[in-house]
Order: sequence, then C-alpha cells, then structure tokens
Amino acid sequence: MSTFNSADIAAFNGGVWVFCEQRQGTMMPTSFELISEGRKLADELGTKLYGILLGHNIEGIAKELGGYGADKVLVCESPLLAVYNTDAYAKVICDVIEDLKPAAFLIGATNIGRDL
Repeated sequence: MSTFNSADIAAFNGGVWVFCEQRQGTMMPTSFELISEGRKLADELGTKLYGILLGHNIEGIAKELGGYGADKVLVCESPLLAVYNTDAYAKVICDVIEDLKPAAFLIGATNIGRDL
C-alpha cells in the first residue's frame, strides 16, 4: 500500500478521466454511460472531464463524446492499437496517468475494462 503526503495528492489535479472503449470503430455504450457519470463527478469536484480513446482510424468517433459531457478527448491513434491488446493499452493508459495525473480514472466493467 502506498501513502501520499499532501504535496503528492496535490499533484493529482488533472481532472476526471474516462477510458472510452471502442471496437472496430464503434463506441461501446458503456463509454457514453461512463462519460455521463464522469460529468457528474467532475462537476462535484469542480474539475474538467476528459475521455481517452485508443485505436486506429478513430478520430471521427471521438466527437460523439462531447455530446455526452466530455470537455476534451485524448485520442491515442496507432495501427498498433487497432485491436485490443492488454500490454499496449495498459502502457498507453499508464503513461497518460503518469503524465497528466487525473484525480479519478473510470473504466467500465466490460471484458476489456476488467482486463485493463
């Protein structure tokens, strides 16, 4: 178990983040549900709501998330992310968390979400 001092906790001010799951270029319904719930949490915390979307040729579907309350969507686009792979997706997500330090990170309880 890790412990954090107040300086460490203060570093986690990067908003509420939601892993937005897509399959073959189609957004999964759980992504929209999580964005809606994440919006409520972000509002309570007085912070922004961000989505993170991984895949290939997915830039167009990212726009759908704004209508559900996302302030911004980070699109991680690569042919290596075209098909879900635990190691590749976990690496990208961990790097984003380390760099941007979200206050909360939400992942759906789908097969992919539970694997991550």
